[in-house]
Amino acid sequence: MVGCTKERGLSEVIGFLMIVSLLTILFSMYLLYVVPIQGRDAEISHMKYITQEFIGLKADIDGLIINNKINMPIARSFELGTLSSVGMGSLSIMPVNSFVEASGVLMVNEQNDFLSVNVSGDMVNLSDLPPIKPALPELPPKVLEIKCNDQGECQSTPGHFNLSERFYNITVKKTFFLTDNGRVTYPGTAHFYLNNTTSNPPYNDSTVMYLKERSDLVLEIFQNSTPHPGGFISEKTLIENITFGKNYTYNLFKDNDIIPNNTSDYYEINTDEFIESDAYSPHTVTTKVEKFPPRIGSFQYESNNRYWVNQNLLYEMGGLFLNQPADGGSSIMLIPSIALTPVQNVSRDPNPEYPLRVSIHNIRITDTEDISGSVSAQIFCKLDKINQNIFNSTQTASDYGSSPTSASLWKMREGETQNAYAIWLQFIPDDPRVTSSSTRTSRVLTTEEKELMSDTVKIWKRGFDQVKTITNKTLSDNSRKNPEIGEYTNWYYSFFMETNSGSTDPMFPPYSANLVIGKNAPNIKDSCPSETTTTAEACKKELYEFMLAKPADKSDWFILDYMDSEVSLVMQSGAL
Repeated sequence: MVGCTKERGLSEVIGFLMIVSLLTILFSMYLLYVVPIQGRDAEISHMKYITQEFIGLKADIDGLIINNKINMPIARSFELGTLSSVGMGSLSIMPVNSFVEASGVLMVNEQNDFLSVNVSGDMVNLSDLPPIKPALPELPPKVLEIKCNDQGECQSTPGHFNLSERFYNITVKKTFFLTDNGRVTYPGTAHFYLNNTTSNPPYNDSTVMYLKERSDLVLEIFQNSTPHPGGFISEKTLIENITFGKNYTYNLFKDNDIIPNNTSDYYEINTDEFIESDAYSPHTVTTKVEKFPPRIGSFQYESNNRYWVNQNLLYEMGGLFLNQPADGGSSIMLIPSIALTPVQNVSRDPNPEYPLRVSIHNIRITDTEDISGSVSAQIFCKLDKINQNIFNSTQTASDYGSSPTSASLWKMREGETQNAYAIWLQFIPDDPRVTSSSTRTSRVLTTEEKELMSDTVKIWKRGFDQVKTITNKTLSDNSRKNPEIGEYTNWYYSFFMETNSGSTDPMFPPYSANLVIGKNAPNIKDSCPSETTTTAEACKKELYEFMLAKPADKSDWFILDYMDSEVSLVMQSGAL
């Protein structure tokens, strides 16, 4: 009996050890396989979430710009980590851990790249214009003073004016609105019967309502055409429920519905009517007004994933770029704000023309701040400035790092006719040697710095190429209307440029991505191949000559819409 008891006890111990061993294997497999899979799935979901937030932020910024909502802040929240805390429990001596959450870093202007814009077309130097003429009779003052004496004398003198393609008329309109079931009566108001069962007093509250009269100051908008005015477009109530005998003021030139781009001082005191048509003439200008081109700024997120590949998202000039630093992979999530589209010139019916319209939106991001961690961060976005077809530029081109001539404010001719014949965008990655707009240290780039600059330029070159792919698709779809539309596919050329990156000479950047648009853009291929290295100096010379070579035929020009915007991003930690 004693032997049997010992054998049974030994069997129980062995069984217990086997169970413990099995549990150990199971928990080991859980830690080795299940936990990493959970962590990977959480990080994949989080990166999808971050990507959608970036797309949403781009939509927010585009919405502010399209609606010209200057100084209107928009807030958006970003969760920097995988939204999972580390959990720990214990089972006997075996600890059980969940996956360790990832963290991330949000940055504004950590990568502060340059963009030089060179334009050739019909322009006027605003500093060369004669003194501003007195306001034309049909143009109201900047601040409209309104004295409402009675129904017939409640608008400014004059009560109508022209601005570009619109005719505006200020008038007083009577508005009638229903009161609440006739419970309150107003002397002299009209009666509105809900049915015809009651035609004489006393009125039943359920069958009659009363109309109250109100006078509103209204802005009517028409087409500025002959006969004058043209077709009615819309109307806007400026001041509701005017009290006669009272003074009012209304700043017309701060009204987004009247002046769609009102952030430039020029637009507040000048309109197209003040510039004679013959004041415009062909000029070539560049936005590099100091030693280095203007910076466009960036907004980016860098992940710190533990179970999945790290990904970096970069928002620049309306484009969204994705980079995986571990394997060097990259993709273009959203193309930069560049579009080429043929437009129908309806004035040439029944044989309309389809000139090329080039739309470029240079969105520059200001402010600098970093936020890192696994908690949330709030982003406040605000539009500070919009300029339409106005360039702060120099007329004589200067090399990267050299001092330019004095800058002026240039305005490009606007309208539906061709106003430009060449444009050259040169994207230059953030140069760590440039410490200010006029200062650069003299040293050779490190290998890591050169690789970062080269990778950034290649991503932007791919972004330019995707714009061309979309453009060619648009052109091919429209070529059925007019075979000449297909020829526009040759008006676009992009290339990557690499100069002597081992030199300390600042006269030209070591890397750049270049986009050229114009009738003869492909002609620069010989001097500027797709990957320009040894021919960089010859390429630069060819580019300058291309910008100055004005086509004799105006049909070889295109319509340029260029917009320059400043957007400030402010970040604040939002951890609970």
